[in-house]
Amino acid sequence: MATTKLGNTKSASRAIHYAEKRAVEKSGHNCDIDYAKSNFKELRMLYGKDDGIQAHTIIQSFKPDEVTPGQANEIGLELAKSVAKDYQVAIYTHADKEHIHNHIVINSVNIENGKKYHSNKEQRDVIKNENDRICQEKGLSVVLEKKAPIRYTAAEKSLIEKGKISWKDEIRQAVDIAKARTSDFNSFSEVLDKMGIETKLRGETLSYKHPEANKWVRGSKLGHDYELEGIERGFERQLTASQTRTQSIDWNEYERTNQLQSANVGNRAPERTDRTAYRPVSRKYREEQRELEQANESRHEHEQSKQPEPKPQSRAIRRSELGPER
Repeated sequence: MATTKLGNTKSASRAIHYAEKRAVEKSGHNCDIDYAKSNFKELRMLYGKDDGIQAHTIIQSFKPDEVTPGQANEIGLELAKSVAKDYQVAIYTHADKEHIHNHIVINSVNIENGKKYHSNKEQRDVIKNENDRICQEKGLSVVLEKKAPIRYTAAEKSLIEKGKISWKDEIRQAVDIAKARTSDFNSFSEVLDKMGIETKLRGETLSYKHPEANKWVRGSKLGHDYELEGIERGFERQLTASQTRTQSIDWNEYERTNQLQSANVGNRAPERTDRTAYRPVSRKYREEQRELEQANESRHEHEQSKQPEPKPQSRAIRRSELGPER
């Protein structure tokens, strides 16, 4: 069975150029495949929607030696007609790797009404299901994808054995907290941003950036629970369980949430331990906390200094206490 990977681009011409020059087979839906670039652009210009995302892409990969390039292209065309009926689509088949695969480029504008194509969760599910249906009908084998909830590198495992925590695991813990507090991707990103974790979404590829590592890591490298599909399934569970409200972030809340998350994660991944306490990952957040503590201490000292010193008690001195007059 073929697998699919979705994406998008701000340059439809560039995507077509890359796919076309390596193609051994090609076909078009609602366009002349030999003039796909100009056909796509003319339609976008007609509706005044040539800016932003210009095209969406699907990479459809087949098991080695299961289909010919011609058969693969036919399957790609059938998928295009099913999931993008009223859009212009160009299908290019490559055979330059051990597995044959299609590059399917979908113009972003509907030919009937000019509405833009949206690659949301529902549409991604439609593409996956239609791809599976078409392949099963043609007798292709079923590919079972391995989806480990958490993936550790050898370097991370070595740190865990030493009782230390890696920057990737700090991202995992921050994501676990954000998932527990939100039920949509925008809120999820906002909570992570407050923790200092940047997010980047391109098609189905979700990446994270740690403020102190200064590099991006894909969710797929962290584990399936940290990919877009795993995040969205977490939202579904949240909505089913209860209505989630976003809460303000403070140190005590981090501590409490981390204890709960560590317990849950520990059940599914023995490598995760509680030997190292979780800390807020944002350096900026920690600096703000320290500045706040120092300001509170200074204010307290200032208030103490303004309080008047207690006056010594005085009492009248009786004449008898002074002794006899001389």
